[in-house]
Amino acid sequence: VTCETYAVNNTSVTKHVNITAFKKIAFPLVVLLIIVHLMQLYDAGGDTCGRLLDGGTWLDEGVWQPSGCMLHKYKKNEAEKCLANRKVAFVGDSRQRELFYSFVNFVSSEKFEEIPKAHFDIPFKSGNLNVEFLWRPEPNASAIDLYNNWLKEEGKPMVVFQSAGVHTMKRTSGSPLGVEGFKSNLTKLKLNMDSLMQKGTKVYWILQDPVNENKLSNARSSITNELISEYNAVAMEVFHANGKIPVIRSLADLAGAKISKSVDGLHLGKDITDIDVSILLNLLCNQMTHATDGTCCRKPDPLTIVQGMLYGSIFTMACILYNILLAVGIRIQRIGKPTPTNEDEVAKNKDSIHNIIAELTYAAAKMSLILFYFYICDRTDVFMKSNKHYTNTRFFLPLLYIVFLGIFGIDSTKQPVFLNRDQTDEWKGWMQLVILIYHVTGASVNVPIYMHVRLLVAMYLFMTGYGHFSYFWNKGDFGVHRVFGVMFRLNFLTVMLCLTMDRSYQFYYFVPMCSFWFLVLYLFMALWPRAYMVATNKETTLIFVMCAKLSLLLFTIVLVFLSQELFESMFSWWPVIRLFELPPGMVREWWFRCHLDRFAMLHGAVFAFGYIILKRLSIVDDSRQGCLLSTKVSLIAVTASILCTLFYSVWALQCSDKQSCNEVHSFASLIPISAFILIRNIPGYLRAGYSSFFAWFGKISLELFIGQYHIWLAADTKGILVITSPQWPMLNLLVSTFVFVCVAHEISALTGTFAKYLVGPAKTADTKTVCAKILVITAVLVCFMLISDLTNTSPRV
Repeated sequence: VTCETYAVNNTSVTKHVNITAFKKIAFPLVVLLIIVHLMQLYDAGGDTCGRLLDGGTWLDEGVWQPSGCMLHKYKKNEAEKCLANRKVAFVGDSRQRELFYSFVNFVSSEKFEEIPKAHFDIPFKSGNLNVEFLWRPEPNASAIDLYNNWLKEEGKPMVVFQSAGVHTMKRTSGSPLGVEGFKSNLTKLKLNMDSLMQKGTKVYWILQDPVNENKLSNARSSITNELISEYNAVAMEVFHANGKIPVIRSLADLAGAKISKSVDGLHLGKDITDIDVSILLNLLCNQMTHATDGTCCRKPDPLTIVQGMLYGSIFTMACILYNILLAVGIRIQRIGKPTPTNEDEVAKNKDSIHNIIAELTYAAAKMSLILFYFYICDRTDVFMKSNKHYTNTRFFLPLLYIVFLGIFGIDSTKQPVFLNRDQTDEWKGWMQLVILIYHVTGASVNVPIYMHVRLLVAMYLFMTGYGHFSYFWNKGDFGVHRVFGVMFRLNFLTVMLCLTMDRSYQFYYFVPMCSFWFLVLYLFMALWPRAYMVATNKETTLIFVMCAKLSLLLFTIVLVFLSQELFESMFSWWPVIRLFELPPGMVREWWFRCHLDRFAMLHGAVFAFGYIILKRLSIVDDSRQGCLLSTKVSLIAVTASILCTLFYSVWALQCSDKQSCNEVHSFASLIPISAFILIRNIPGYLRAGYSSFFAWFGKISLELFIGQYHIWLAADTKGILVITSPQWPMLNLLVSTFVFVCVAHEISALTGTFAKYLVGPAKTADTKTVCAKILVITAVLVCFMLISDLTNTSPRV
């Protein structure tokens, strides 16, 4: 009775707590979050610079994270190019002078030594760089005269950074009269600042950094953090009166946590001022350099012609189809709920053209909303973004979590054959989760982890070869319908994102690789004479034909990849180059990706063929629960496989240079992949079990891999999407992951819906109709490429 009660209760729970219910929660949650962030953006006047200037947090030693945007790490050549012919002035006291020196030495290729004289103006000119420091420690008459001179001169600076306060505190011995005088002088100075702003100069006021009161000299003892807060509050009040002069608060915030390291209690030192300089460069240069990983103070890219056409056509088609449905009296809500009671009428109703149009319209509407969500997340300023930061804890702790979840989800498979469907889904699932953790934590900086993840990508390609070879061999189906179906499911989301997100096909490198190697395998297997299971049963010599084909494929791969120039020339003609270019006009990235795992697909095909032959010779038997081989051979094989896996991991842990290790990876990866499969399949108890938790994710692994680029990560994978608040990173990760998984699952379902009608069932497939569909889709995509070329809007990445 207890077991029956548990089963009933469990069914009741799963009836209400499932992915469908979660998706119903995710949709209103996303709408609410979009509204909240839009209101915040509206309150900020549509300007995202506040995210850079108004604070942030220390992620680690030397790593500052602004509140809601990504810092780009500028190189000297980038900074020099940005600041060329843009005069920059630092106005203030000794702390501004310290910042000036750091700024000059950061952006200039020349070393600029500090000048011993303290209370003097310091100019710096080198090539097109023009930076100066002006000693004006208080906002008094001297500072007002400086602005008056700039208003009269043509050589005024384009950017001014000014700060003051501690000298007034020191001069007035911390008296309240000093605060009042500071406010009065600052109010007068602000009028001149406003006038200079109207002439095109950008003026910024930097709040005073805290001090380490215990280290201050006796002469500076009147400078206290409490007094600094008062002076900063006065500056905020004065400059926020009409909001024309931006106030930089983030430099004071980051200094507050590091002031204890100050030598004299007042000045911060080069390590901190270099981060200050990085913030200032992101403030000045992001809009000009348009670095993908620099989202602070940068306006979103405008819609391209292709993007506008696509969004417009989706909206128009949805409206037209919806009106057609209304005209024939069909309601979208009633899809799948026919009213006739007669079974024949019900069956006829389900297959009617009206229901097909209704289902496609409904699917198109949902897909358009999803694509719009992609665009909002990664092509607008609605949601914030943050930088990645790798630590061992950030990477390995989530791995530990998913291992425990995977163990609790262990179940028995209904088909305990070699590399069964449940097992391959599980395999894809845990690999995808590892790759997601790898990307979100920025673990690519760790070379050993990078090499292990490279192995996972090779495993995916191995499964491509193994799975498709097994299908072609067992079914003997080399029709164009099969090719169209596979290519459609692989590429549907990717092609839609290429058009809506203005990125090249190669940007989503995994799908092009899987598609390419699938077509290569199909081409070699479909060539006459064809060898497959039924044919070899009649003519055993065809087995040797397949051996010859696989050998020819190996020879072709080796030959093509001997020359990078030859390979690149094969993909450098229009319109193919538009698919594989990254950056525009170059296909080196495509060469790198293919060259790195050039044997992985063939490895899968050979492994599948070898297993088929061994099974045909009755050397292996997966029809029973026991070991795949004899006990002795199984023990030797599993032991050797474990040793091979450990050997690869030890080698990968010793890798310190990506380039040299990548050269070995193409060959070395074959060993641990084979070893893993043998460990997982030789023992019967391992072959018969699988983790349903990992297998669930494996079913949507493609959508997870592609979707992460824009709705989980941000800035084209360079950062992390923030859909809640940057102050609560763990909450944000949980919420964004929940939404991300729900969207990926829905995309997988929608892809199946579109494939059902656009590809059609194999039983009723007509070769001419399928070819016509392929030609139409190809023509539409070529037209988009042509329009993009004619309007000079090649993909931005």
